Amino acid sequence: MLFHFFSRYATPFNHVSLYPYKDKYNFFAYGNVGVEFFFMISGFVIFFTLEKTLNFLTFWKKRIIRLFPSMLVATLITFLVFRIFDDTLIFPDSHRIANILTRLTFIKPIIFNHFFHLRADLNYINGSYWSLWPEIQFYFFASALYYINKKNFFRNFSISAIFLICVDYVLKRIDTDHIFNSHLPLGLSKFYEIFIGQYFNLISFLPLFSAGICFYLLYKHKTLNEKSALSIKLPLAFFLIYIIYTATTFQVDILYFIVFSLFFCFIYFPEKLLILNNKLIVKIGVASYFLYLIHENIGILIINKLGGFFTPFGMAFTISVMLFLILISIIYSETIEKKLSAYLKKHLIP
Repeated sequence: MLFHFFSRYATPFNHVSLYPYKDKYNFFAYGNVGVEFFFMISGFVIFFTLEKTLNFLTFWKKRIIRLFPSMLVATLITFLVFRIFDDTLIFPDSHRIANILTRLTFIKPIIFNHFFHLRADLNYINGSYWSLWPEIQFYFFASALYYINKKNFFRNFSISAIFLICVDYVLKRIDTDHIFNSHLPLGLSKFYEIFIGQYFNLISFLPLFSAGICFYLLYKHKTLNEKSALSIKLPLAFFLIYIIYTATTFQVDILYFIVFSLFFCFIYFPEKLLILNNKLIVKIGVASYFLYLIHENIGILIINKLGGFFTPFGMAFTISVMLFLILISIIYSETIEKKLSAYLKKHLIP
C-alpha cells in the first residue's frame, strides 16, 4: 500500500503524477518487493494446504472458495466506484464491463487478446491483479506434482523447479549475453519471449514460490524437533542465491536479505516476532486478500480526488485512506467472507 499510495503513481513510475502532493513523499520506490515477499509466503502456505487436503479436486475447491467470491465482490465494487466517481478517467480500464468478465477467470487479459483476436484489448480492472495469474499457475504446478506422488513431492518439485529456472536463465541470455556463442532461431526466440516470458510466466517467479516451500519444510522440521536434511537446505540455498543474483539493484538485494531474515527469524526465533500475534495484526492478515483486491485503484482515486483539500497534510491524509481501506477489509472479512466461506465449504467439500 505504501508503494502504491506514495510512489507507484508519481514520476518516473507514471508519466504524470496522480498524487496532489506529486513526488513529495516518494520514499517507497522499492515497495514493489512486497510482491516477491507475498509469493514466498504463498509457497509456504500452499505446501501446508496441500498436506492438509485429501485430493486434487478438493484442493482446487478450497482455492476457488478462497479466491473467487472476494474477487467477484471487489471487482464489482471497483467497477461501480469508477463508473460513478472517476469522471476524469484516471483508470479507464476500471470502467469496462469486459474487464470484469476476464478478471473473474484469473487469467491474464493479454492471453484472451491473443487467442480470441479481440478488437478492443482487455486489461486488468485493477492494476494489482496481475500477481494472481502467477499464483494460479503455481497452484496448478504444485498441486499436480503433489497429488501425482505425495511421498516424493519435494524431490520432484525442487528438481523440476531448478531445471526450469536454469533452462529459462540460459534461453533468455543466449541472444543478449551471447552464451555458448550462439543464437536461438528467431521463431523459437519469439515464441519463448511471448508464451513463456509474457503469457505463461510462472518461471519468472518460481524461485520465490520455491523458496517459500523450502522455508515451510524448515519450519515443519523445527516444529517436530527434526533435523532438516541437506536435500532441503541445498535447494533453498540455490533459490535464495538465484533471487539475489538476479536482483536489479543493490537496494533490492538489501530488501531481499531482510525478507529472508524474517523467514529465518519466524522459523528459528519466533519469540522475536511476537508482535505479529497482536489481535489487530492477525485481523489485518486475515483480511489482507480483500485489502489487496480493493486498495490500489480505489485508494488512488480517493487520494486524487480529495487529497488536494489536505495538501499541507498529504501524508497524514493518505495514511487515513489506508486505515479506511483496512477497516473496510476487516469488516468485509468478519461479516461476509468468513460466513460465506464456511457455507461454501459445507456444501461443496465432503
